[in-house]
Amino acid sequence: MKKFYTHVYNFFIILKVLCPVISFFYALLWFISFFEAPFYDIVKIPFEPFANFVNSIYPLNIEFQGRMIDMSYIVSSGLFIVFHYIFDFFAQRVIDLYNFDEMKKIKKKDKEIKNLNVILKKEFEEEIEKYVRFALLFNLELKPAYNLSVSRKGEFDLLKKEFYSYIVKNVSSKYKNSKGIMSDKLFLVCENFYYFDDFMLQFIDEIKTFNEINIKKDITTEFSISTDAIKLGSNVFNAMEFLEKVDSFNYKNKIVATSAFKLRYEKIYNPRFRMIPLGISRFFREPDDYIDFELYNLKPRKYY
Repeated sequence: MKKFYTHVYNFFIILKVLCPVISFFYALLWFISFFEAPFYDIVKIPFEPFANFVNSIYPLNIEFQGRMIDMSYIVSSGLFIVFHYIFDFFAQRVIDLYNFDEMKKIKKKDKEIKNLNVILKKEFEEEIEKYVRFALLFNLELKPAYNLSVSRKGEFDLLKKEFYSYIVKNVSSKYKNSKGIMSDKLFLVCENFYYFDDFMLQFIDEIKTFNEINIKKDITTEFSISTDAIKLGSNVFNAMEFLEKVDSFNYKNKIVATSAFKLRYEKIYNPRFRMIPLGISRFFREPDDYIDFELYNLKPRKYY
């Protein structure tokens, strides 16, 4: 379609350019007619049909030195000047029609994109709704507040194990189908994403209480919590492996959430945590092979 408009536009532009040239020749022939030049009858042959046509419509002659001068040539010259502006008008209208046609195409395309975006948004929201569970990796570190030369590893390992066991027991009793895996870190999976706020606020309180007890024992308590949203039926060990990567960035005393968690958490009505971007993190599997993912710091709203 664009070629069609281009051809029509070029056609009118050519006519527009030719009109002043033809007009000049008609005016020149009219001027030569006053002098009865011998070559006049030969030169006027290509221009005579249109001049005769004009003369047949409106005959106009003037007397000059006792003879009649045909004015149809000068009238034809003027008409071609008029044609020049007419063809210019048509050329501009072709541009307007092309722009109008392009605008219609753009509007149609915008409508199609809008409809596609609605479909994609719906599919995206449906996909996000499938993340009905959340997984959490808790890493606890205990250090002596004083006298760093004395090893208390056995005591610290026992305290960690007891605290992990207490959390798993508490979670299992309060949240149906929830489970925990203990090693040096604690991995928890909760089957209902909507439990997250209550679960996490209580978890924070438990850590505070544990920290207060440890202070009395001259123990410094540090922790990191990484959390992710996962689908029902997905492999929880894959989630644990991913959270291990997140935890490797060593965000101390923070609750760190993944992008998937953020998207799912935003669906919760009246959430009790805010998410503050921590930036893009990069995990290298090999020197030239890496994964980039965005992380967020979860903070209770009451702290703002």
